[in-house]
Amino acid sequence: MEKSISRRSLLMGGAAGIAGASAISKATGSMVKNAQTPAVLGGTPVRAHGLRNDWPVYDASDIRMLMDSFYSNEWCSLGASRCVEFEEKWAELNEVPYCILTTNGTSALLSSLMALGVGPGDEVITTPYTYSASYGVIFALNALGVFVDTDPETQKIDADLIEDRINEHTRAILPVHIGGGAADMDKILSISKKYDIPVVEDACQAWLGEWRGKKLGTLGDTGCFSFNYYKNICSGEGGAIVGSSPNLMDICDSITNDGRASRRKRSKARTGSERESVGGHPYPGLNFRLTEIQAAILMGQLQRIEEHQKIRNENFDYLDSLLKEIPGISPVKRYSGQTRHGCHLYMMSYEKSYFSGLHKSQFAKAVNAEGIAVSGGYGKSNLSGQVENHLNSRSFQSVFSKSRLEKYRKENHCPQNDHIAEETGLWMGQRAFLGTRGDMEDIAEAMAKIQKSAAQLVGKL
Repeated sequence: MEKSISRRSLLMGGAAGIAGASAISKATGSMVKNAQTPAVLGGTPVRAHGLRNDWPVYDASDIRMLMDSFYSNEWCSLGASRCVEFEEKWAELNEVPYCILTTNGTSALLSSLMALGVGPGDEVITTPYTYSASYGVIFALNALGVFVDTDPETQKIDADLIEDRINEHTRAILPVHIGGGAADMDKILSISKKYDIPVVEDACQAWLGEWRGKKLGTLGDTGCFSFNYYKNICSGEGGAIVGSSPNLMDICDSITNDGRASRRKRSKARTGSERESVGGHPYPGLNFRLTEIQAAILMGQLQRIEEHQKIRNENFDYLDSLLKEIPGISPVKRYSGQTRHGCHLYMMSYEKSYFSGLHKSQFAKAVNAEGIAVSGGYGKSNLSGQVENHLNSRSFQSVFSKSRLEKYRKENHCPQNDHIAEETGLWMGQRAFLGTRGDMEDIAEAMAKIQKSAAQLVGKL
């Protein structure tokens, strides 16, 4: 889309420059956008039909792969080849020896924790600013998810607070690379080594993201990915575990295969001679096998993931530069060790003092009315009803003493995360970032437009 004005003439000078934008309008087709009145107050939206990027993306080659799988009559991964093919490709792409496909990211996380022996009475450290699966799998094993507060600048787990929550019950650390941005893996891995506590990376939103040149999900003992409909690479539902330990990955394979023998023996001595696979022993397991048809879909999606990630990275960086000119709305900071973003969510920090006190929920509502989809972000996972239901369950009250559960509730406070959830956290989804630089300019224009009229909007939304 050609712009009839430059973004700099619209946005220059921060808040003062935004006031000067009142006389500026921009043509899109036959419709002239009203640069003065927000859509939520009756003005014309910046994007009347939103940022329309179709998802998922596929072409004739994807359909051929899908139909080849369908007509093969090999729909189950047992004894078939398509899941193995994707596992090998995904491992190669992530520069790690091993990959195991699973039904979803949740089962990848659950299998990893089971393989590490997490069970009743244990504790696993994680973050409260995440999707429910990250902590739901911990509680599903009758273990306590210990929530460490969130770093307000990055919206990731505050690694400086982890050591204070470690005790004799701590069995694992589960950092989440939420949105595709990395947790502080230098500090987390240092703590892991110091206390000999394994790390399960929740990289379910962090495909191809990197920490000091290494792919996210490959730094811990295991890394877990999701391929559901909303994700940057998708098969409707699906997930994967990656890792470098042949023993641990054989156990994960066994667990995802009803506890039966590992389907692919990975465990070998240093000499290269094969020895008995640990997956040959019976393990408690469940059926978390992905189907061959879903693997065929993933093989099609794999064709364009690098291209898509490049576009998203470029658009993330461009929007970063545009938001520098709008005080009060900014991308969250990245740790210096992050060398590539996974680009699933464009996560922002909102300061209402720059918007005449307009609450973030009202800001999001007004921006959405401009045809730009903005979410209010994640919430207070540590205080969710799901957690409390577990604590009150018969199984938890059988495993944990009343005094231990009372102590857990007393310590289960994350004030920085509360503030992010209530006041500052916002994000946009990955589909918007498969568009053009012009789309990024429209996002910035919508936000500048709301800032300009914020005083009018306070109390009206």
